[in-house]
Amino acid sequence: MSTPEVSKFQFVNFSILESYIKVNGSGLKNVEVSFAPSGIIQRSANRFILTLEVSLKEVEDNFEIKIISKGIFKFPEGSDIERYKDSFFTTNAPAIVFPYIRAYISSLTALSGIQTVNIPTFNMTPLREQLLENIKEIDE
Repeated sequence: MSTPEVSKFQFVNFSILESYIKVNGSGLKNVEVSFAPSGIIQRSANRFILTLEVSLKEVEDNFEIKIISKGIFKFPEGSDIERYKDSFFTTNAPAIVFPYIRAYISSLTALSGIQTVNIPTFNMTPLREQLLENIKEIDE
């Protein structure tokens, strides 16, 4: 039996930077979800920081949630940044971070005295192009 190879792209940390909830009513009929991804590549630290903003709004304005999260990832020194941008940064990173956001929103709504909101799973691949446009490289 062979042992799977350990990924060189590693998830380091997740945190919520901002959390906002507004409750105007109790009905949660139609919830719209939107995403705003951005990222920073810190070459000297071999680190990618994904910022993922998730907004939920009930169409009848009964509630609104806005979450801004940060996921930190490490990549190997001397990596081909363009290759990592094409796959790990834009596809894998959002897919790794999103379950934490889903769990946070579920807990937040459950503890807020309203109906618990369970966001469905999403294929995060459509965020790829938007994230590519919003990645900056810095040397620190």
